[in-house]
Amino acid sequence: PSRPVFLEGSDRQTHLVNSKALALAGITRDTPNPPDGTIVRDPVSGDATGFLKGSAKILVDHARPAMTRAEKLLALRAGMRWANKNGLTRAHAAGGDGVTTDFNEVALYEEMRARGDLTLRMQIAYVLDAPSLRPQDLVAIEKAARKHRNDWIFAGVVKLRLDGEAQTRTAAMLGAYSDSPSFKGALFWEPDKFNATVMQLESRGLQISTEASGNYAVRTALDAYENARQQKRKHDSRPRIEKIETISAADITRFGKLGAIATMQPIRSNLDEDALETWSPEVGSDRASSAWAWKSIADAGGHLAFGSDWPVATLNPWEGIQAAVTGRTAEGRQAAGLVREQQLTVAQAVDAYTSGAAFAGRHEKMEGTIEIGKLADLIIISQNIFDISPQRIGQTKVLTTIIGGRLVYQADIR
Repeated sequence: PSRPVFLEGSDRQTHLVNSKALALAGITRDTPNPPDGTIVRDPVSGDATGFLKGSAKILVDHARPAMTRAEKLLALRAGMRWANKNGLTRAHAAGGDGVTTDFNEVALYEEMRARGDLTLRMQIAYVLDAPSLRPQDLVAIEKAARKHRNDWIFAGVVKLRLDGEAQTRTAAMLGAYSDSPSFKGALFWEPDKFNATVMQLESRGLQISTEASGNYAVRTALDAYENARQQKRKHDSRPRIEKIETISAADITRFGKLGAIATMQPIRSNLDEDALETWSPEVGSDRASSAWAWKSIADAGGHLAFGSDWPVATLNPWEGIQAAVTGRTAEGRQAAGLVREQQLTVAQAVDAYTSGAAFAGRHEKMEGTIEIGKLADLIIISQNIFDISPQRIGQTKVLTTIIGGRLVYQADIR
């Protein structure tokens, strides 16, 4: 009880703190909920229980000890080594924990690049939280977009969050959650303010990446992108929607029509047994049948880009490819039928992780495929994933990772 404790849930949307941490943060029964966050309170006393949802964790961020520069460098190098070991050559960094974000540390990345210490190309997004776009946000975004546009570090992307996740009932749905007839979840942004923000960012040639899990959030993002498109934008905007846990059938064809990119994480469809016990009953059979609809989106002309949502899920792409191809867990169990109609071929899944991701990041002229004239980013793996049982793809090991013609990872195969 004398030591402050801060615990983060695996979904990064729920947090637990003890009484000491609440006291240090100054959270009392009179502290109001922040936008898009909830301080869970005792129903009798009204006191904070220590359970924080959504953005409520920002209330304790100022009480958490800051990382030193040395600690940041150690963390960055460890993360890059882990990425290289899994065969990654570029990461799209689009998040943060409120205390530190990749955007806030872009100068550190540039220092590492100047010294030749970077072993991972980075696309770094500015995280713009509700309720609106402020002048200081726009200054920071445009300054970074002008300054960081090299082969290693690329800015100019703005990340917006429309909702949370179905598992924690923070995803915004068109209809009520199956086990809560009066609750649909809520958007983090007011739709009018979101539309205006998208319009303003688009007009300046910035790429927008919107996190949307629930089908109402996905529709809201598509509506804003369509509205911006109708204003006759003159640049290749390639707006993205991240996650897309559930989607209405009426919205599937809109990705292709609007030139929007579905940035999805196949590994997240392989929910474990504990998650399934909460996810499936809440989402309901109708929405579950259209969950993670990557094949339907691609068949309707939409662009796919696959990733990991790390550190919420593993950044191992081989497990993700296996999930997209088989619809089964690593143990071989059918993933509760959640992707029953959405299995892809191995080639389609690989394309989404490579050329699709490069297209989503506007790097397709130099990355994403092995061709003369492109950057020498390539890997050597332990097995030919096109010739084996798809259920074994997740066992793939990376033997060698080369970035820009430079060896950055070599497995010990003795």
